[in-house]
Amino acid sequence: MLKSCEEAIDKYKSEFKRKLNVTILLENSAGQKDSIGGTLEDLREILDNLSSKTYGVCLDTCHAFASGYDLKTANACNKFIERFDDIVGLSVLKFIHLNDSKGDIGSHLDRHEHIGLGKIGIEGLKTVLNINSLKDLPVIMETPIDSIRDNSKNLKVVLNLRK
Repeated sequence: MLKSCEEAIDKYKSEFKRKLNVTILLENSAGQKDSIGGTLEDLREILDNLSSKTYGVCLDTCHAFASGYDLKTANACNKFIERFDDIVGLSVLKFIHLNDSKGDIGSHLDRHEHIGLGKIGIEGLKTVLNINSLKDLPVIMETPIDSIRDNSKNLKVVLNLRK
């Protein structure tokens, strides 16, 4: 994985001669079997072993929850973000994938659910959206599109959660 990241940076440097400002984002995983990046410590270790500083992190809320981090309550979310800052550092957090989770906490199940209809729930996702240190980050939903909701309905929920 480290080799692939370094190859991507080398290719970027040679093809674009650094004319484009590019940051490669590492996304936390749900901690599935044989995967890396399911813990904050994994992310920190990967970042520490990359030779370039052109990397950042994308935080996926479903993946964090599925890998065992509690995001159900405001208190739990705040503790998680404090821990994220202590281990990985908020300075490298560049993006949020906002998703609820079909699986339980620690299930390692990477199955996204509609905003507020999964195991994380409204309170947790509302908290993530409104933590001061995260408010200016770009957010993308990766939610299902089905008979329950489409993207515009999930977006409406998100906009109503944002203070």
